[in-house]
Amino acid sequence: MTELTVRGIRTRMLRGGAGPRVLFLHGAAGLSGWSEFFQLLASRYEIWFPEHPGFGLTEESSAITNITELAGYYRHFIEGTGVGPCHVIGSSFGGWLAAELATLEDVALRSLTLIGPAGLRARVAGARPATEEAFVRKLYYDQTVADRVLATPMDEEQRRLQTVNRNAAARLGGSFHNPDLEPALTTINAPALVLWGDQDQLVPADQAPLWHGCLRRSELTVFANCGHLPHFEQPATVDRRIQDFLAMHS
Repeated sequence: MTELTVRGIRTRMLRGGAGPRVLFLHGAAGLSGWSEFFQLLASRYEIWFPEHPGFGLTEESSAITNITELAGYYRHFIEGTGVGPCHVIGSSFGGWLAAELATLEDVALRSLTLIGPAGLRARVAGARPATEEAFVRKLYYDQTVADRVLATPMDEEQRRLQTVNRNAAARLGGSFHNPDLEPALTTINAPALVLWGDQDQLVPADQAPLWHGCLRRSELTVFANCGHLPHFEQPATVDRRIQDFLAMHS
């Protein structure tokens, strides 16, 4: 874990690997560990994996009250840290954030990879699963992956940070829908890769063709028998697909 300061915000970040730079934007669950997916990707790319302001142990900013302002922060992040031009990958809430970032002017992006992004359509109404176990199981099609996640219980501090992350996502995401995003996507010039799990129970896979249709230079891959987090559930398969795409645009 390292720290850097952008716009006066001291930000935690995981960093590893060597090669062309990749900025990975996390979802509502916050900064995860250095999972198998990151180990694989880091074999050929230098990964910068920051924690969003207001998530985890990274301080909140009164200047960042919604996802558009958070995207503006990441434009400064790319400029101020010298990470760009870089490939940007985002998952779920982070995929939405990555797309918002790509719509801004003068952002030094080589490519855009979106994994089950939110933001293009309003969230499907429905009650949150009654227990934390039920929610975790909803994330994955392969329940052996859920079993592994649930086998490591969270301590008190991890539960506190989980609450911090969920509150931050709710505060910045609002309804998790930006009605201005769809026309804005058509202005993105960077090559894009849209990835989805066909059994995604949080952001339905029928949204994948909508993203693919809006992004002018896009490719689409839907993974069979996969839930909301393909890079956790099928890390080797997702890594191969992303590396093939990045290699064309590095």
